[in-house]
Amino acid sequence: MPRFYALINSTGIQEVQVTEIPKLPEIQKLVGIPGKEAFVEAVYQCYSDPSIAILCDDEFLLKGCQPTLVLPNGTILHGQLFIVARNIQIEDFCLLTQKQLEIIKKESKIYSLQPR
Repeated sequence: MPRFYALINSTGIQEVQVTEIPKLPEIQKLVGIPGKEAFVEAVYQCYSDPSIAILCDDEFLLKGCQPTLVLPNGTILHGQLFIVARNIQIEDFCLLTQKQLEIIKKESKIYSLQPR
């Protein structure tokens, strides 16, 4: 069964099929700005599937990252976002299923596509 993580930025959603979740240093590179250390923060309960988690750079405002995603509650996240699932039984992040990836595609609102 294929497993994924998703990246969201101002150009849209990119699905990446992998066999294992990247380690923290790689995630920091994915959500960070080149040359600046990223402090990863998790955002929970954003999608209809509560096990989906968004990882972003905690200092996105200080670093001047552009708006990326509008959450259903109106919160706007900035920078490149790394989306995975949570496995509560092992208290860790895990890869997304195809169904979870479809939820992300359906429920995500890319900021750059929003009417002004």
